[in-house]
Amino acid sequence: MIGSYLKTATRNITRNKLFSTINIVGLAISMSVGLLLIAFVLDLRSYDRFHERGDRIVRLTSIVTHRGQTSKYASSSVKAGHLIREKVTGIEDATLLRNFYSKDAHVGDQVLPLEGYWADPALFRVFSFRLLEGDVATALKEPYTIVLTESAAKKLFGTKPALGQSLQFDGADYEVTGIRQDVPFFAHLSFEALISFSTVEHTSENDRRFGAWTDLSATYVYLLLPDGADRDALQKQLDALAREENRAEESMKIRLAMLPLFEAVVGEEFHRSEGGPGTTGPHVSPRVLWVLGGLALIVILSACFNYTNLSLARAMRRFKEVGLRKAIGAERRQIQMQFLAEAILVSLAALLLSCLLFVALKPQLIGMAPEMQGLVKLELTPTMVIAFVIFSATVGIIAGFMPALFFAKVSPIHALRNISPVKVFKHVALRRVLVVVQYTVTLIFITATTVGYVQYKDLLAFDLGFNTENILNINMQGNPSEPMMKALGEMPEVTGLSRSLSVTSVGNAWGGFKKNKDSRDSALV
Repeated sequence: MIGSYLKTATRNITRNKLFSTINIVGLAISMSVGLLLIAFVLDLRSYDRFHERGDRIVRLTSIVTHRGQTSKYASSSVKAGHLIREKVTGIEDATLLRNFYSKDAHVGDQVLPLEGYWADPALFRVFSFRLLEGDVATALKEPYTIVLTESAAKKLFGTKPALGQSLQFDGADYEVTGIRQDVPFFAHLSFEALISFSTVEHTSENDRRFGAWTDLSATYVYLLLPDGADRDALQKQLDALAREENRAEESMKIRLAMLPLFEAVVGEEFHRSEGGPGTTGPHVSPRVLWVLGGLALIVILSACFNYTNLSLARAMRRFKEVGLRKAIGAERRQIQMQFLAEAILVSLAALLLSCLLFVALKPQLIGMAPEMQGLVKLELTPTMVIAFVIFSATVGIIAGFMPALFFAKVSPIHALRNISPVKVFKHVALRRVLVVVQYTVTLIFITATTVGYVQYKDLLAFDLGFNTENILNINMQGNPSEPMMKALGEMPEVTGLSRSLSVTSVGNAWGGFKKNKDSRDSALV
């Protein structure tokens, strides 16, 4: 029976070449937008899936109430991490991370930047970050020890063995105690180096704020939960811990919450913590996906309406065909399956063309913003191909649903004698309704796309109030600027130099006011 449906559908498609070509091209153009969205979402959902126990890992987040305002932070305090290890039951392990951003590593005469985190030995027990060289139990145990990725080790030491070598950060010597594989692309924790957490604890012994309950600057706590963990009971323990610590705080109250690891990239938004980023790794707001999904749905619905309108437009020819089929015993369900089979075949044919458009449009999408290049790859994978086929079949069912219902209701006698429009409302024909809906949906898409494009172009060409041509901004990463200024000043190609705390008109600076005990003046720090 299925073979008969497919054979008949193929004959109808090949016999009506113009009709089939218009439908295939229309569906292909609209489906290419859907394919881009599917690939984008699948890439975002691929983050951290390589961790063997990723479904049991949560990140501790902080909900802060200060002066009547509530804010969410992806970070938490070092004290919170230590207290959880000491007092909270029902967790398998916990690890602490702290940003050190980018530091310049000195190896011999060369100076190269490294990016990463301060981390404790529990990192290797919580996450699936295995070492190629070194012992996971001791690699990050002692102060001034560091673990490098393969690429970082080659960058610093070339072909020489890096394990056991030393390098310098801020004048202090660090021993390389481990080498691990490069972090996979789809990992929200991306780093070149891990420095033992005991190092920052040692260097911050005299920093009272470092161990404070309210210090949310760039420290992240991850918990590994046991199988079948009672998360409600665990949350009650976290609430009790927070209440106890909040008693000593007058103006700021903190509540602890848990965020599943797989929601770290696509999930709730967080405020930027003072002295640190909003969250670890890349992050995409769910609202962005809803907007993109809405635009893709509008395009696809427009193509589906186009298919329906064209199918009804040649109703005269198909009426006689349906009438003959019913006259020889075809049932309503068989007529419906026949038209659905045709729509699905047209959609699958459009999938081949839309895949070519997908390959052509992919570089344009990734190149829209520098952040996109480090966020997604949009490479075809078996999972993605399966998703594309399912998506194509679904589009075919949606496109063929209305024609299948329309023609299945036709009686043999009526089909062979005359055709009258099927009324969906009084004095309104079905085709007229579909045409109006199609034009409405199309106009919505065109308007939304035009507004988005104009906003995007205005953003790129925004007038910052000064000439931006041939101006290069260099981030000094905490290094003294005088040597760089001197070296650049000696280059004949450089016609002017200037220094700034942030990039003019687009940067930002965090600070506060400090009042000395022996002075009436306040200073911005």
